[in-house]
Amino acid sequence: MMRLARPSGFMRQAASRTLAAHPISTYVPILAILIIVLLMGVFAWAVSKERHEEQSNELIRNALWVEQSLSFQLRSHENNLSRIASEIEVHSQPATTQTALTQLQHFKTIHPDLLKVAVQDRFGTTLLVRPPGADTRIAAHVSTPRTSTWLPAYYSNEHQESVLDLVVPIYEDNDIVGTLRATFSLATILMENVPWWIAEQYHVSLIDQGDQTLATRSKGEPGQSELRYAMSVDPPLHGVRLLMTPYPQKNIPTFTLLLTVIAGLALLAVVNLAMQHHYARKRRDAELALMQEQAFRSAIENSMVTGMRARDLDGKVLYVNPAFCELVGRSSEEIIGLAPPMPWWVPEMMDETLERRDRLKSSRSVQVFDTLFQRPDGSRVDVQVFESPLIDAQKQHVGWISSIIDISSRKQAEALASSQSEQLHHTAKLITMGEMASTLAHELNQPLSAIASYAAGSLNLLGNEPLDPKLLRRGLESLAEQTRRAGQIIHRIHDFVRKRDPQLSPLNLPDALQGALAMAKAGLRHHQIQLIVPSHPENLPVMGDKVLLEQLIFNLLRNAAEAMSGLEPERRVLEVTMQASNGVVLVMVADQGPGVAATIMAEVFQAFTTTKAQGLGIGLNICRSIVELHHGKLWFENGVPHGATFLFSLPLIEHD
Repeated sequence: MMRLARPSGFMRQAASRTLAAHPISTYVPILAILIIVLLMGVFAWAVSKERHEEQSNELIRNALWVEQSLSFQLRSHENNLSRIASEIEVHSQPATTQTALTQLQHFKTIHPDLLKVAVQDRFGTTLLVRPPGADTRIAAHVSTPRTSTWLPAYYSNEHQESVLDLVVPIYEDNDIVGTLRATFSLATILMENVPWWIAEQYHVSLIDQGDQTLATRSKGEPGQSELRYAMSVDPPLHGVRLLMTPYPQKNIPTFTLLLTVIAGLALLAVVNLAMQHHYARKRRDAELALMQEQAFRSAIENSMVTGMRARDLDGKVLYVNPAFCELVGRSSEEIIGLAPPMPWWVPEMMDETLERRDRLKSSRSVQVFDTLFQRPDGSRVDVQVFESPLIDAQKQHVGWISSIIDISSRKQAEALASSQSEQLHHTAKLITMGEMASTLAHELNQPLSAIASYAAGSLNLLGNEPLDPKLLRRGLESLAEQTRRAGQIIHRIHDFVRKRDPQLSPLNLPDALQGALAMAKAGLRHHQIQLIVPSHPENLPVMGDKVLLEQLIFNLLRNAAEAMSGLEPERRVLEVTMQASNGVVLVMVADQGPGVAATIMAEVFQAFTTTKAQGLGIGLNICRSIVELHHGKLWFENGVPHGATFLFSLPLIEHD
């Protein structure tokens, strides 16, 4: 069940102060998340720095391991070749012993990094070269060293790569008689001495003093990495450095992934809190706006003189404003929660009220009705009620909202206006009778004169001898006829003038037209009006008051006659037409006068509107009241170039 309520002033002020405040507790969760994110960032930076140091240390260890491996391999080559050189006899026939030759061939086989071996005498003449067919030219002749010596690396055009030469002296009887010169491939040395697990992690290369690459062991370009390590391999490699650069990590370490997830969750939490704060602020603003609107609406409702009431579908009162409380003479605490029957219902109107309530339940349309409310002191007030459906936010019909207006003053004003209208109506009749006095005297003079003549003749007949009864009867019958005629004239005038309530009953409208023409005939003759009444249906039944309809037609005939009083007699033509169509009868009174002035067209049917110097201006107003009483319509149309036609329509009675 819905309950309408208004917050008190204190509650609204308290709510406003609460909503207007911005407590720091609102920002505490955001600050906590930001601190966590900051700490996680610091932690991630420290871990990253530590990891960088670990990678740097691991790089140095691996570089030292590679450098030692290279040095060991080269020293091993140096020792093996020195041993073989000690067995070579330069001056013997053949130049070397078969054993030394076999050892060289075997050395070449097991060490693919050895590209070429040459034996020279002390003058630099090449005596032997292996493999067979290799170029016997030596890249550069150096003086014969006393001990095994590694020469600087250089680029070999013969082998199309960077190579390294080892020169080993050959002794005979403690004298140097020649040299053994071995050429090694730097690229193959790296390939043979750098294990795969290091090659997978690092780009390994040998560079000279000018940072030119001599040989490389890699699986691709290392990229732009800040982490790299270079160290000298001298000795045995003079002027050569070992450079190792780690490849970029393709996989994200678990810890980094964990940090990323935590940071992402923290970011989501911050965003969520920010959104919650945004929506909370919007909700706070909306609630404050709603409070202000409710206060504003309450101020309007409390200042209204129209009573407001809300009820649910069962009729239980949910809300009332002060104006309604004043109407029924009870406080809102007494009213809210009440269910039918209500204490302000008038006892004698209980059945009507319950019937209207049942009708309201079955309809969702707006209803307007007048009723009475009874206050606790027994006084009653006339009210007008506007009932409208009460629709909630889900578009559901949940009750009724009523606007109640106190119409007691209006009822009193209407009663006073009705009384004044009746007085004016009666006064207009009397004025009309005053205007008709001379014509009525003429109308009555004729039957009265005839009565006097027939009475005198009858008396004379009574004095004659013998008495003629037939002649006397004829005279007395004529006298009685003239008496009835005079009585009808007086009776018609009496009905027209006397004050009485309207009495609607079935009648034939042409009879009312004939009655009005009979009353107006003398006046029309007085104004020298030529009356034209075209033929019309003889039976046009309407529901009406004959006297009022005769007065209506008489007023229109009199106004038309007065409108043409200033014209030449031959132009004074008045036409009265009556016709039926579409369930209504239409009566038209057309004159040839100047027509309705443009200045009074809009007010012509209002009271006290007239262009006559001696007129009251209530004739057409009375005509309109009579037509509206008969549920008809009255209007006028100006003719071209002159004249006016006043028309009124009345509904015909439906009959078989």
